[in-house]
Amino acid sequence: MKFKRSVGPVGLMFTAVSGILGSAWLFSPYYAAQIAGPAALLTWLIGGLAMLLIALTFAELTCLFPVSGGNARFIFFSHGVLSSFLFSWIMWLGYAAVAPAETMGVLQYLASELPWLVIQKKQVTVLSSAGYGVAALVLLAMCIINFISIKWLSRYNAAIVWVKMIVPVIVAVSIFSLSFNFHNFTQYGGFMPYGFKGVANALSLGGVIFAFAGYAPAIVLAGEAKNPQKVIPLVLIGALLICFLLYFLLEVCFIGAQSPASLSQGWSNLHFAGDSSPFVGISEQLGVHWLHYLILITAVITPLGTAIIFIATSSRVAYAMSQNGYFPHALLHLNSKGVPVVAVLLNFVVGMVLFFPAPGWQGMVGFLVSAFVLCYALGPVSLLALRSQLPHQVRPFHLPWAKAWSYIALCIANLIIYWTGWAIYSRMYVGILLGVLVLIAMRFCQQSKVALDSKHAIWAIVYLNGMAVFSYLGNYGGGRGILPMYWDVLLIAIFSLAILYWSWQSRLSSEHAQLNIASITE
Repeated sequence: MKFKRSVGPVGLMFTAVSGILGSAWLFSPYYAAQIAGPAALLTWLIGGLAMLLIALTFAELTCLFPVSGGNARFIFFSHGVLSSFLFSWIMWLGYAAVAPAETMGVLQYLASELPWLVIQKKQVTVLSSAGYGVAALVLLAMCIINFISIKWLSRYNAAIVWVKMIVPVIVAVSIFSLSFNFHNFTQYGGFMPYGFKGVANALSLGGVIFAFAGYAPAIVLAGEAKNPQKVIPLVLIGALLICFLLYFLLEVCFIGAQSPASLSQGWSNLHFAGDSSPFVGISEQLGVHWLHYLILITAVITPLGTAIIFIATSSRVAYAMSQNGYFPHALLHLNSKGVPVVAVLLNFVVGMVLFFPAPGWQGMVGFLVSAFVLCYALGPVSLLALRSQLPHQVRPFHLPWAKAWSYIALCIANLIIYWTGWAIYSRMYVGILLGVLVLIAMRFCQQSKVALDSKHAIWAIVYLNGMAVFSYLGNYGGGRGILPMYWDVLLIAIFSLAILYWSWQSRLSSEHAQLNIASITE
C-alpha cells in the first residue's frame, strides 16, 4: 500500500504555517526579550532569513524527489546507509519531541486556571503527577486523530490555522492600543543590552529557531501532496514570510507592553505576575478579561494543531527509516486510510518518555533546535552531491548559485548549533550514541545485512564530533569559553567549508545513488 496524494497546495501551505505557529508565539517573545532585550527583534529577522536560506536547498530536493519522509531520504540517496541513519535518527528524535513540547506549552498556559497541572522545581515549571496523566491523554487523543487519514488531518489543520493567524494579530493590536512604552526600546541598557551574544543565545534558547523550523512538515508530507513540484517553493517562502510578520508584530507589542516595574532590574530579570503564561499575564495586568480567555483558548488550540501535524511528520520519518532497514519492518504497516499506525504509536511512547529529560517548555526547545538544525544541514550536503550524481535530471525547481547558497546555508546551520551551547548539544550527543546502539542491535537481529557505505559516512562522523568540540570549547550554554569571541565564527565558517567539500567528495557513485533512489521511488 502506498501513501495517497490527497493534500492540495492550500492544505500544504497551512501545514507549514501551522507547524511554525505553535506554542512558540505564546512563549518566545517573552524568552527572547529576556535573553536579548529589545534586540530580540533582530533575532526574528536573522532567524527568518536563516531558515529561508536553508529551506530553499530543500525546495529543490523536495521537488526532485516528492516522496513521503523526504528529509530522511535525501541523504540516503546521496551518501548511503550509515550517513542516512545518523541524521534520520536525529531527525526522528527531534520531530518526536515536538508533540510533548507543544503539550507542555498547553498545560503550562492552562496552569493559570488549573494550577494543579504543574509544579515548580528549582525555578523550572514541570508537570505534576496529575499533569503527566493529562499529558498522556492529550498525546493519545492526537494519535487517534492521526489514525483517521492525512486528508482529514489536513482539513482539520486548515480550520485551525485561521485561528493561529488571526488571534496573534488581535492580541498584538489589543496590547499595542492599551499599553505601549516606546522608551522600552532604548532604556534599561539600550536596544542591545547584552550585545551580539544575547542575540545569538535568543535564536536558540529563546525559541526563535524552534518557531521557524516548523516548516518541516511541508517537506516530509510532500509525498502526499498534489503537484508538489510547483507548490513546494511557494509554500516554503510564503509560510516563512507570513509567520515572520506575525512573530515580529508580537515581539514589538510584548516589548512595548512592559511596565517600568517589570524592567526595574533589567531585561534578564524581566518578571511580572503570571509570566509563566506570558500573554495571559499581560492581559491580566491590563485588566482585559476577554483577551485573557481568548489567549487561553487559543493556547490550547494552536499548539495542539502543531503537535498533531508533527505526530504525522515523525511517524512518516519512522516509516522511512523502517523502509531503509533502520527500524523493524512492523513500522511499515499502513491502515486502510494509508496511515502508519505502528509508527504513530511508537511516537506516542517516545513522546511520553521525553517529558522527563528536558522539563519545562524552554528546556525542551533547546533540545529541539539542536536536532532540527542538525537535520537541516543535510539540505546543502545532499543538494551538491545530487547535482553531481544526477547532472541530467530534470529539476522542476533549480536553485541558482547552488554552491554558494549551500555553503552559506550550512555555515548558518552550524552557527546556530554552536550558539545553542554545550549543555544542549551534549544531550543531543548522548542521543546520537543511543542511535548507534539501535543500529548495532538492528544489524545483529537482521539476517540479511545491507552494506553500511561506511567510507561515504566518515565526513558525517567527523562533522558531528567536530560540532561537539566547538560546543564544548565555545562561549555558549555551558561551554568552556576557550574560543575567542568572533574568531569562533571564523573557525566555524572554515570548518563548514571543509565539511561541505569533504561530503561532496564522499558522495556515492552515480550508479549507486540511482539504485538507492529506485529502491524508494519505484
